Amino acid sequence: MRLRVLLLGLAIPVTLFAQAEQPLPRFRAGANLVRVDAYVSKDGAAVTDLTAADFAVFEDDKPQAIESFELIQARGPIPQSQRINPTNVRDMQQETGDSARVFTLFFDQFLTSLSGSYNARRPIIETLDQVIGADDLIGAMTPGMSPGAITYSRKTTSIEQFVTQHWHWGEKGRDNTLNTRDPAIRGCGWDSKSPMLAKYREQQTLDALTALVEHLDALRPERKFVMVFTEGWPLYRADERLAPKSPPITDRPTTDPRTGGLRRPETLDPGSDFRSTSSCERLQSMLAFADHEVEFRQLLQRANRANVSFYPIDARGLVVFDDPTNFDVPPSVDAAWLRERYNHLRDMASATDGEAVLDTADVSKAMRKVFADVGSYYLLGYYSTNQRLDGRFRRIRVEVKRDDVEVRSRPGYLAPTEAEARAAGAAINRAGEKAGPPATVTRALDAIAPARGNMPARVQAVGGRGNIHAIVELDAATAKQAEWMSGGTLKLTFEPDRAPGTSSAGSAQTITVPIDSGQRSIVVNGAERPLAPGRYAVRAELTARGGRLPIQVTTFATVPAEGLQVGSGALASRRGPSTGLAYVPTADPRFRRTERLRMEVPLAGEEFAGTGRVLTREGQPMPLVVSYSTRTDAASKQLFAVADVALAPLAAGEYVLELSLTKDGRTDTVSYGFRIIP
Repeated sequence: MRLRVLLLGLAIPVTLFAQAEQPLPRFRAGANLVRVDAYVSKDGAAVTDLTAADFAVFEDDKPQAIESFELIQARGPIPQSQRINPTNVRDMQQETGDSARVFTLFFDQFLTSLSGSYNARRPIIETLDQVIGADDLIGAMTPGMSPGAITYSRKTTSIEQFVTQHWHWGEKGRDNTLNTRDPAIRGCGWDSKSPMLAKYREQQTLDALTALVEHLDALRPERKFVMVFTEGWPLYRADERLAPKSPPITDRPTTDPRTGGLRRPETLDPGSDFRSTSSCERLQSMLAFADHEVEFRQLLQRANRANVSFYPIDARGLVVFDDPTNFDVPPSVDAAWLRERYNHLRDMASATDGEAVLDTADVSKAMRKVFADVGSYYLLGYYSTNQRLDGRFRRIRVEVKRDDVEVRSRPGYLAPTEAEARAAGAAINRAGEKAGPPATVTRALDAIAPARGNMPARVQAVGGRGNIHAIVELDAATAKQAEWMSGGTLKLTFEPDRAPGTSSAGSAQTITVPIDSGQRSIVVNGAERPLAPGRYAVRAELTARGGRLPIQVTTFATVPAEGLQVGSGALASRRGPSTGLAYVPTADPRFRRTERLRMEVPLAGEEFAGTGRVLTREGQPMPLVVSYSTRTDAASKQLFAVADVALAPLAAGEYVLELSLTKDGRTDTVSYGFRIIP
């Protein structure tokens, strides 16, 4: 209980006024929008110079068109005083979906010895200091905790303090075990050497890991990292010899002699903290026929589908004996036990695309090497060609058109059911049923999904007649870094997208734009030569004058076909307390209620009539006034349709600003999705 209380207080003192908050839905807006994280490495080092054209994504062996593409590079550690933690449960749930990476430390106290927990101190502290970046979240859990009680934090001080001051959390082989404190087995007479106690503890660990996987599945679709500090499990099989010799226990309730009411046999004795005899026998029967090897395989399958990677770690280092205190067992038998435990841990890592840290002299070095290649990865998004809402598992395969590289990605996902799709706001129209939100609303909300929090840079692009206009924006934290103090260079490339199911003509064009000191938003009014109609990948490379590695981010834009006079999307600007009276172009779809949002759509002609409105996730109009006007850009002479709205009446959530443009009896609708944050 003391360990549970300590870990419940780890990471951050979250204000639990939002206890009733539910996890974010697994499918945000579109029922078939899928995001895939791909880790690409060569000779153990991350490959960071790939483009969208270098990737091919297959779902159940059918090619998919990539809709969004980002290179996510986790920032390195910063001082604890500069890290900002979420202040309540709602913010924590939101940030777990927006953070670059989410780590969970699972302390398997039941199957870790005292020496193992002691030796884990230095590797944990060094890993947290050198691996956990400024944009990452980390939490801790034990088998005795509920996953819903995990508090994820950007600060690691509490965890480091815990493993330093309470290093004796390992209880394997110790006499003062939970059989004297846990009401579930108190009074059953199981000592520390009892096979029933060993199986009971293993059952608790497997149940806790299963619950953790289900919890992480609801937090975010991207990969989740679980560092399991354990010494392995024998994975007990069903053994009827362990079952009690008395007649089977039934579910029939008995009479409580004190109150005269009904009491089930598994409950505690009245007025006592001990289990009844029948309750102990029932628990013993359940454990005797439990097959932990089957449960372990099912756990790995669930982790695969939830995109959870396990990293088992035995902090003891080089291990000679599985149980050095047991002198009644021959060395060959002890070695077989150790080999079996390690084989299970290796299976756990390989089946979930993780890596095991076992039997090594330098655990800290091995852990740093393991996590070195997950600091940079590519986030791909596509709309599945399989529209069925059947809840089935769909396999994903990611290929890179480059030799000698290794690609790791999530193996697949569970398609939504109709109920899940409806809960996520997806449009499902059936005869006689109320229509769902329009497809334009769904697509606009889906465009918010890749806009993860604390990205180093963002890009937004829209196609007009023969050209593409773009906004590239540095994150505020990135712009404050020392290497960006003197500015840098932006290289913007417009590359025809030749992915399956798309069409573009012409060749790639690249322009270079200087970035002044302190400048965050860079507006690019198109390529030097006209672009042919079609879909283009817009790739931005930002290099600081004081840095070496560029920041890469990619989006897609479509140049409309000849004859179309309305652009294929919209650009956004913001005005608020931080900008004064000026509107500042932005590629970040997150706004505050104190700001105004301006949406601009390129036009190829004049005399358009325009009307704007703000819609909810369900497509319902909000009672907000949206003003319409036009403006001509002084530099490019491009005419834009402008919709402007004040955001003060909106609550935190996701919305769509829709602009309808009418000319000569034809109406074109352009939508922009945005999020109101506290």
